[in-house]
Amino acid sequence: MQFKVAHESRIGRRANNQDRLAWGQSEQAVYLVVADGMGGHRLGEVAAQLVVDKFAHAFALEARPRLDDPTRFLRRMMHLIHEAINDHASMRAIPVSDAPRTTCVACIIQDGRATWAHVGDSRLYMIRNQRLLVRTLDHSRVQALMDAGEITAEEALVHPQRNLVTTCLGGDIAPRVDVSISREMLPGDTLALCSDGIWAHLTDILPVALSRPLERALPLIMDQAEQLNGAHGDNLSLLTLRWESAPKSANRAATEVSTRPFDPSQTVIQNLQPESAKELDLSDAEIMSAIESIRTNLKRNRPPETTK
Repeated sequence: MQFKVAHESRIGRRANNQDRLAWGQSEQAVYLVVADGMGGHRLGEVAAQLVVDKFAHAFALEARPRLDDPTRFLRRMMHLIHEAINDHASMRAIPVSDAPRTTCVACIIQDGRATWAHVGDSRLYMIRNQRLLVRTLDHSRVQALMDAGEITAEEALVHPQRNLVTTCLGGDIAPRVDVSISREMLPGDTLALCSDGIWAHLTDILPVALSRPLERALPLIMDQAEQLNGAHGDNLSLLTLRWESAPKSANRAATEVSTRPFDPSQTVIQNLQPESAKELDLSDAEIMSAIESIRTNLKRNRPPETTK
């Protein structure tokens, strides 16, 4: 299998980046994941970090070289991560009702077919020939209102409850996990996983924008989203994959493009092997230390804000 991965994450106008993204591959499978830590709860970045760490660890252990059942893997991982976040809170005497929380979207590609799952309003788009084939439907208050016919999509963009999600990972309510059907990947197909900082203003143009070479498309999309998000703009994260060959291709080749110099606020993991799984199983202390390092680096490197 041959494919290209391109990704970028930006802090926007927030004090720190609570988004996390990761991808990895075995001989016969690929995973992609984006998590958006919820700023309305403490330590949203911890919840998002647990998502990418747990996915990397489990994928390395189980994709040897393929997963037995991608659908079951995705559903199980979402529930295991939910429990891990709550366990993390309990060990710090944080009430489960106030535990860190995150949204999440994740995808597995195996046998030339993509299967994905999501919780909350982090999205996946599948694009073919500049057309949107399918995208995830948000677990949000405004999506529920649209489903009921009470508001239009245009009204949802400015609705006062547009940022309210109805399910998440972490907290005292079990998550609602939606898992897609398996869809065939054809050469040229593009998958885009993103946080709401990306899609909030750009959902209609993403299919056309992502028809370009990914290394050119991502900076343009990120710049436009960051500008439209305004003075109090959210974190922005976009992880894309363009499929280039059939699963029975003799070569296993992945090209990775980070469209900005490495940002310590994002996590990218690739070419995982089972023997590396133990190294990825970080302790809570290691996770907290890594997050504190991220915050320190961001404060040191963050340019001064300007007023438009």
